[in-house]
Amino acid sequence: PLRNEHAGIWKKVGRAELFIRGVELLGMTVLICLPKEVTKWSHDWAQDAWRNMKRSFSTLPVWDKDDWQLNYIGHPIAGSYYYNALRSQNASRFHSLLFATAQSFIWEYFIEGMAEKPSVQDLIVTPVAGYVLGETTHQLTMNIRRNGFNFFEKVFVLLFNPMFVINNGFGPRYNPALARR
Repeated sequence: PLRNEHAGIWKKVGRAELFIRGVELLGMTVLICLPKEVTKWSHDWAQDAWRNMKRSFSTLPVWDKDDWQLNYIGHPIAGSYYYNALRSQNASRFHSLLFATAQSFIWEYFIEGMAEKPSVQDLIVTPVAGYVLGETTHQLTMNIRRNGFNFFEKVFVLLFNPMFVINNGFGPRYNPALARR
């Protein structure tokens, strides 16, 4: 069984939320430390955070001019982490997609919204591409899990589906193939 496999959806969401908040705090810290040329944030964004957030809710999202790597590689990866935070607890595809969509909205409006307007492509690409990438990595993880994880498979899962590792680890408790050895 997976951790929380038989638990209700709200227990799964609570656990996923706990880890996602930590990842987002780390992500925001990295963004704050990056040069302003990368983030394109104003130098005084922190003083204007409340005003910026109010503006996020009172104007339409914009088409951002971030580098393609951030929009079309970074955001799908983040979306897959959101998705698998729930999916790796045996939540349905639908609940996992809803969770990824909600997390994208929270990031764009409440976290990044302190510094810039929400992005149209981020609101779409993060959950949709996150679903595709997340479900693919989830299925791969579940397939290789059946026979236990060798070293290279552990490295793969750690890099591409870290939420599985956070929720289930590699030990025998949540990986029955290892328990039978």
